[in-house]
Amino acid sequence: MSESSLKLALFVITLALLFLLLERYYRLRADYYQEYLRYKEVLLLLKNYQTRQKVPLEENFLRQELSKVGADFVSFQQVDVGYELKARNLRGEQIPALLHSLESSGAEILKLRLVDNTGQGLYELQMTLR
Repeated sequence: MSESSLKLALFVITLALLFLLLERYYRLRADYYQEYLRYKEVLLLLKNYQTRQKVPLEENFLRQELSKVGADFVSFQQVDVGYELKARNLRGEQIPALLHSLESSGAEILKLRLVDNTGQGLYELQMTLR
């Protein structure tokens, strides 16, 4: 082999190794940046975390929540797994608002039964809360 072809081969090998080195560097840098973004997201979530005050489930509180959505309170009693709430004349479009307000106040909905016997969108509600 001549000296010029040897120099050319070494130059090509050097370029290939340099290319591999740069490719590995940019891949590691991107992975590091993704991990850093996940870390910053967790820090932001921890910073903005708010503990919810759990409102005690009382008859007056539930009557107030039902009156906000226009439902008629029927009964409220304690059962073995929590509290059972019954109401009627709950409009279908108000169901999500009622569920959201109860869950945001800290109540856990264990059982939900809605029946519309009239076909007019007025539901009878039976719910077990904890």
